[in-house]
Amino acid sequence: MVFFFIAGFFLAVRGAERTVVPEITDLTLVEALIMLQERELYPRLQVKYTGNPGDRGRIIAQNPEPGLYVKAGRRITITVSKGAIIDNVEDYTGKTVEEVRSRLRTLFSTYEPLLIIREPITFVYNDAPAGTILSQVPAPGSPLAEPRELILIVSRSKTNRPIKLPDWTNLSSEKTLKSLSTLPVTFEFTQSDTIPSGTIVQVISQSPLPGSIIEPGSMVSLRYKAPASLPKDIRHGLYSHILPEYPVPVLLEAIVRQTETDDYTLFSMPYPGGPISFPYTLPAGSSIVLKVNGKEVNRMNVLP
Repeated sequence: MVFFFIAGFFLAVRGAERTVVPEITDLTLVEALIMLQERELYPRLQVKYTGNPGDRGRIIAQNPEPGLYVKAGRRITITVSKGAIIDNVEDYTGKTVEEVRSRLRTLFSTYEPLLIIREPITFVYNDAPAGTILSQVPAPGSPLAEPRELILIVSRSKTNRPIKLPDWTNLSSEKTLKSLSTLPVTFEFTQSDTIPSGTIVQVISQSPLPGSIIEPGSMVSLRYKAPASLPKDIRHGLYSHILPEYPVPVLLEAIVRQTETDDYTLFSMPYPGGPISFPYTLPAGSSIVLKVNGKEVNRMNVLP
């Protein structure tokens, strides 16, 4: 009897056993709870948003710090991430660009932005009021696992302002494409039967004629003559592709991809769809990548 009394006395004096606070940051909530339970420690949960969708459900902070000795039964404050404040792309169609800018500033005022509006914004003629967003990429509901560009197609206004065509004759194909990309038109190039001459691809005729007044979205046809001589390993040809007809113009990009240099853009413009063709003068082994709203839709390799 005396033995049990003495043993009980010393147990009471010693108190609860001591244990080491484990490192639980970066663990999932379930993993952390199991680890605390094994050490007879109890959680006090807090939750907060972070700027990283991948943090969702993981421990991002704890108190006390790991490695400290505490009594069993101690409460450990753990902060669990709720992930990013948004994890899916919202629907911005029908809103104005300024409304979307304001929304994104509000969402990501304290975190790294997961959506960044691509500049310059693509404007097209449309019946919707000026500044109205007609389409977007990524599409509404797309998951946001990392920072992405938000491509917006925006109405310029319902006014279909006629276009006066410049004179492209005698210009190089590069200068002509640069000029065409600033106009709301579709275009096709064809090679002339004229005997090749010179060292550049040169426009020799166009239809409609220079100075003609056309409506936005009209087709412009251009004929060119091929160069007679080119540097070694440089190839000339005609890229051609037929796009579907889109309900609103899309952002069309022609990208040159080479193995030993960075990609560069031949041209970028709003395009309503349909046929498109243009001449190229590029190194053998390079590629022309056609993108619609940032997504590759066609690729052509320049043969050796």
